[in-house]
Amino acid sequence: MTELEQTLTSIEVAELLEVEHWQLLRKLSGRTGRNGKHIKGYIEILGDNQVVVSDFFKKSTYFTEQNKEMPCYKITKKGCEFLANKFTGEKGVLFTARYINRFHEMEDILKGQQEPEMPWFIRDFKEEGKIMLFRDFKAITGIELCGVYTAWKRPDRLVGGLDYNGCGWKCDNEKFKAKYGFDFGEGPTLDYLYLRGIRKAIRAIENDMKDRKRLSADAKKLILDGVENVEGKKKTSLSIPKSNAATGQKQIQITLILNQDGIETKKMVMQ
Repeated sequence: MTELEQTLTSIEVAELLEVEHWQLLRKLSGRTGRNGKHIKGYIEILGDNQVVVSDFFKKSTYFTEQNKEMPCYKITKKGCEFLANKFTGEKGVLFTARYINRFHEMEDILKGQQEPEMPWFIRDFKEEGKIMLFRDFKAITGIELCGVYTAWKRPDRLVGGLDYNGCGWKCDNEKFKAKYGFDFGEGPTLDYLYLRGIRKAIRAIENDMKDRKRLSADAKKLILDGVENVEGKKKTSLSIPKSNAATGQKQIQITLILNQDGIETKKMVMQ
């Protein structure tokens, strides 16, 4: 797995723990006590005792909606296990179940339960076809789409039903995962992009003065290469059988290229 695929951000982990992100950072990095003395965090304690901190936590950053760079951590599966042991009671139990589900979901995809050429962030959503979840887009780019790039005031907004969609789920998550192969998540709705919507989202971000700086070249390439691998260009050939020679009609063979933007005529031969 790549680093992206085997870690969760401390932002997502804080959500799974149902705590504020700053509270989790304070436990990881330490804090200043009321007497002014520094209180060690988990990371400093591990480092002082010759434990390889990067096996658990890796320094990183993210950008706020105001385009301000802020600290965060990438947390490995070991790091999640470590944190699960620090939170007791119902909160610890729920966090353990949630992070295990998230890692198992990624591992299942990587083991080839989906088509081999399909990247981990492209899901097969049965009747809806191939999609990308809003949450996976945010995990890769750090950019929130919902409410920002779906807002009516934006001339380049993502259009519901065409570029993206969402669904509710009244049954339990286990039934959803059994049917579709991935978790519904904790929210009331599951928001997702169609393949054409993924490309449109990238274009809209590149045209946004604030967010264009947040979209890294690596994230853009990962997403667009993944879409291209799944979608590609499918070639097909349409033939109209020869009619009776007496009618004077001729056979026409048309070679077409089918892609996400429609049908492009490639070649036409009359015989």
